[in-house]
Amino acid sequence: MSEFPCFTRQPLTTAVTLICSSIAVSAQAAATSPKTDEQMVVTATRTETPLTTAPASMSVITAEDIENNPGITLGDIVAEATSIEVDLDSTRAGRQTISIRGMEAKYTLIMVNGRRMSSASAIIRGNDFDLATIPTDSIERVEIIRGPMSALYGSDGMGGTINIITKTPTNEWRTSISTDISTPNDGNGGEQHSVGFTTSGGLIEDKLFARVSANQTGRDAWQPYTGIHPSGHNRDDVTALEGRDTLSLFGTLSWHPAQDQIIDLDLGYSDDKRDTAGEHATGVNYSNSNITRNSQALTYSGFWGWGDTQVRYSRENVLDKHAADVDNSTRDVEELTQIFEASATTHFGNNHTLTFGVDFQFSELTNEQYVQGGKAKAYQGALFVQDQWAMTDQLTATLGGRLDKHEQYGQEFSPRIYLVHQSTENLVIKGGVGKAFKAPTLTQNHPGYMVSSCKGGCDLYGNANLKPETSWNYELAAIYSEPTWQIEGALFRNEIQDMIDRGEIICENDDKYDSSKRGCVESGTSNIYTAYRTYNNISEAIVQGLELAGRLKISEQWSINSNYTYLDTEDKSTGEELLERYKHSGLVKLNWNPVYDLTTFVSAKYRGKRTIDKDITQNAYTTLDLGTVYHINDDVRFRAGITNLTNKSISKELEYEGYVMAPRTYYLGMTADF
Repeated sequence: MSEFPCFTRQPLTTAVTLICSSIAVSAQAAATSPKTDEQMVVTATRTETPLTTAPASMSVITAEDIENNPGITLGDIVAEATSIEVDLDSTRAGRQTISIRGMEAKYTLIMVNGRRMSSASAIIRGNDFDLATIPTDSIERVEIIRGPMSALYGSDGMGGTINIITKTPTNEWRTSISTDISTPNDGNGGEQHSVGFTTSGGLIEDKLFARVSANQTGRDAWQPYTGIHPSGHNRDDVTALEGRDTLSLFGTLSWHPAQDQIIDLDLGYSDDKRDTAGEHATGVNYSNSNITRNSQALTYSGFWGWGDTQVRYSRENVLDKHAADVDNSTRDVEELTQIFEASATTHFGNNHTLTFGVDFQFSELTNEQYVQGGKAKAYQGALFVQDQWAMTDQLTATLGGRLDKHEQYGQEFSPRIYLVHQSTENLVIKGGVGKAFKAPTLTQNHPGYMVSSCKGGCDLYGNANLKPETSWNYELAAIYSEPTWQIEGALFRNEIQDMIDRGEIICENDDKYDSSKRGCVESGTSNIYTAYRTYNNISEAIVQGLELAGRLKISEQWSINSNYTYLDTEDKSTGEELLERYKHSGLVKLNWNPVYDLTTFVSAKYRGKRTIDKDITQNAYTTLDLGTVYHINDDVRFRAGITNLTNKSISKELEYEGYVMAPRTYYLGMTADF
């Protein structure tokens, strides 16, 4: 294993040096202003907890941060957070993926107000459809947990959890409209627009409240390629970033029938259309995707003298209307997920806060195209309990465990212990250990599942013998805060057993697979036929690393924030590094506020060298972004900027493999409240 950086003699890049420097400089800053109220979070415990003393490593993105961000998806919003990687998927034309601490995107659990979003089985390629489901104008904040939370939330969040907290309506009616446009400067398409509308207020004073949000976004396909592919096909129509047209609607009715009793009805709808001309070694596939999502949730919250209770039923239906709209073949795929959950929190003694509950989840997949028999389903239930124990005035222990019962995989117990020590008024030291698990999806473990893969060169089959993935996770972190600066650091280690991966490409007899021809070459002939592969379990994998983050208020006008992550990974069965992970990554963002109404920033994002495949690597690179926000008055704000200022791009070798980097892009936006 490699040593952690900032302790090695090997010099780091300029971007990483700036990050370490900004953190070191922060230790010299003087405290010149009073402390502000600390951000409260709920995801780490299901109860309100101050951010710095929450029993997890966390980041929070506020509504103001979102408003000043030119992005339109959840991936855009979280892209600058510590240890978050937002990449463009190579399997589809520029679809986003979000990974946390070097764990793949499939290990990131996305929730809305604590309820999970689920479309992993319905959308099998390039699934970023979850990332644009909630209109950004309706988001109060986004809470990010770096590390698994299986003890509270069960399967899927082995890498981390992103919880979208929506705004709560009040008696006063407020309306907000926003619009954004962006355009690449190369003249090859890619123009994008977004229009958002939110209104909320009281229908019956103090009794009935409503919020409605709508967001419509569109993007023309970005088609920067010309000439002939090495295999001989013309590249003029190939989309590096697919065209898209998305409508998202979200509504809430909140009824307060009595004091301390709340009934919430949440309704969501999204319609997401994509047009893609995807390239493979022997040609171009023209395809259309149309994903519609309907979600409903009914939640009862009660606040009693002895504690709080919550009961919720949620239902989500995801329909891919053109799941296989390739070469004139069209089949629909549908996934229905229903969840019932109930929990309670109470205090006993002077030092214990107990949270406990149950949940039941039923998932059903209808897929006549790829699943033999057309149906797959799974049921699972769980019991969980957590005790927040104030052992002393300075030390709190969070002890928890969850027992999951899966229809196919039996019982799985996920314990967790996390300690938080308020060493001084300014210093918090915390850390813990826990177990996480992830069950295979409805397609991965279905023996009748088969889909074309390897860009058309092989068929990928489900495997009924798959075992759930499990991991033991360790973390040690420290946070030192002053009114004008903060520094945070963490060491983490994930030991993953039975990691699910696509196995080796297999040909019949002793024939060899030719990646350039995307198929098996029959021995002694020039005949090409399709290979096959199946999902399997890797015996063990290690993902460990170090993360640093700091912020410093240099003066009334200048501030800086930065983060850096080092990753060290290994597939224990081969001794090789896990693919497609950046060993070094970091961000430095300098903010300038010359007058009260104007804020500007410049940010540098560094990504180190990474291995894509045995013979393919991506070199280190740094991108620069510029932006500004101007407040015309208290109700109207304009934003403008440039992303990828230096117009960084990837190599032709990676381009042919489907990887993409968005070009230099200009954006302009406005938000008005009334």
